[in-house]
Amino acid sequence: MDPQVLPELREAAGEENLATDWAERLAYEGDASGGRHPPQAVVRAVDTAQVSRVMAVCTAHRVPVVPRGAGSGITGGAIPVAGGIVLDLAGMRRILRIDAADQVAVVEPGVVTAELQAAAEARGLFYPPDPASVSFCTVGGNVAENAGGLRAVKYGVTRDYVLGVKAVLPDGRVFTTGAPTIKGVVGYDLTRLLVGSEGTLAVLTEITLRLLPLPEARATVCGFFPSLEGAAEGVQAILASGIRPVACEFMDGLSLQAAERQAHLGLPAAEAMILVEVDGPPEVVSRQAEELAGIMRRCGAEPVRRARDQAEAQALWQARRAVGPAVYQQAPGKLNEDIVVPLGKLAEMVRRIHQIGARRGLDIPTFGHAGDGNLHVNVMHDPQDPASLEAALQAVSDIFAHTLALGGTLSGEHGVGTTKLGYVEAELDPVALELMRQIKRIFDPAGILNPHKAIPQPA
Repeated sequence: MDPQVLPELREAAGEENLATDWAERLAYEGDASGGRHPPQAVVRAVDTAQVSRVMAVCTAHRVPVVPRGAGSGITGGAIPVAGGIVLDLAGMRRILRIDAADQVAVVEPGVVTAELQAAAEARGLFYPPDPASVSFCTVGGNVAENAGGLRAVKYGVTRDYVLGVKAVLPDGRVFTTGAPTIKGVVGYDLTRLLVGSEGTLAVLTEITLRLLPLPEARATVCGFFPSLEGAAEGVQAILASGIRPVACEFMDGLSLQAAERQAHLGLPAAEAMILVEVDGPPEVVSRQAEELAGIMRRCGAEPVRRARDQAEAQALWQARRAVGPAVYQQAPGKLNEDIVVPLGKLAEMVRRIHQIGARRGLDIPTFGHAGDGNLHVNVMHDPQDPASLEAALQAVSDIFAHTLALGGTLSGEHGVGTTKLGYVEAELDPVALELMRQIKRIFDPAGILNPHKAIPQPA
C-alpha cells in the first residue's frame, strides 16, 4: 500500500479508527487457522457511512480489504494474504431491534452469536444456529461462512435465518437486499448469494434475522457403540424413525478419549458415541427420548444414557463442543477439515479416514454432525517435523479425494478461505466456477475485497 494513501484513509475512517503501528497490526495478522500475514493498516468499522468511505478510498487506490469479525474462522478467511487493510467489524456489535411480533432481529455484524441467542430467549424467542464457537464468534462471520453447528439437523444453517442485509460494495455504494418477511420472491435472491461468500463480494453492516418461538423442553440421549457400523446404523434408524432431532452428533473412539480426558465425565470406552437432542412440548420430548434410547439399544449401543437434568445435558454438550481443542493433547498440531458426505456413506467415510491414518502413520480423530453427514476430521501431526507435516498434508489430500469419490463436498460450514482454495476446482463444475468468477468481477471489478479466498482465479 502506497503510504500516500494513508491521509485519505485516515480522513475516511477517522483518526481514532485507523491503526498503523506494528504491535496493533500484529494482532490482526491471523485467525484460528494458524496462518499469519500482517496487514499494513487496521480500520475499526463504526457504521455504514464510514465503511462506505473507506471502501471507496481502497478501491480508488487498489488497496486490498479483508473484513474481519472475531477471527475465529479456521480456513484462513480473515488473513490479509495480499496485505492492505483489515476492516475490523467486531466493534459494530449492537442488537438494533428484536421484534417479537414479526419474529425478527436486526443486528450489526459484530454481535456475538451467544449474546443474540440470550437476548432472543429473554423475549421468548429462539435463534437456532449454534456453531461450536458460539460464545465468541460473531453473526457477521457466521453469515460470511454460512455457519451451521449442532442444531442444523432440525433447524438448518445460518442461511435459513438471514432475511435481508445492508451491505457496502467495494466501490463504496450501499445497498439492501431482502425484507423482514418470511416470504419474498421479488428479484434475484442476492441475500442468499451474499451468505457464504466469505467477505469476497460486499461488506455486511446490518443483518435481519428470522427468529422462532422458544421450545418448551429439551432432552439429551447418548449411546456408546462397540462398532462404527452399529453407530452408523443407529444414525440411519434415528433419521428414519419419524423423529427429527435437534442435533445428532457422532464421535469416534479417538475423539471420545480426548473428550473424556478434557471433561472427566466418566464416559466409557467405545468405538463411537452418538449424542442426540430433541425439543418440543414436554410430553412429546419425554416420549421421543425413550424411543431414541430404544433405537440405540436395538442397534447395539451399551450403555445408553438419558441426561437426568439440564446440568447433565449441558455437561455432555460441553464435552462435544470441547472435543476440537481436546484432541490437541494427542499431537502438537492438527489440520482441521469439515467434509460432508451423503448420509448413507457416513460409516464408509469414517472407515476410509481411519485407513488413511493407519497408512500415513497418523491419528485422525473424527467427530461431527452425523445427522447431516458433516464430519470434522482432525489430522494430528507434528508441524516441526517435516516428515510428519508432509504425511498430514498427504492425508488431507487423500481425505478430500475419498470425500469427492463418495459424492461429498469439501466444506460444510468452515468455508474455503485459503486452506482449501487449491482443491476447489476438483469439486466445482467448470462452467459453474466461471459463473462464480464473473459474479466476483461484477461485485468487485478491482479485485480488492478479500482477495485469494473462496474461489480460485484463473491466474
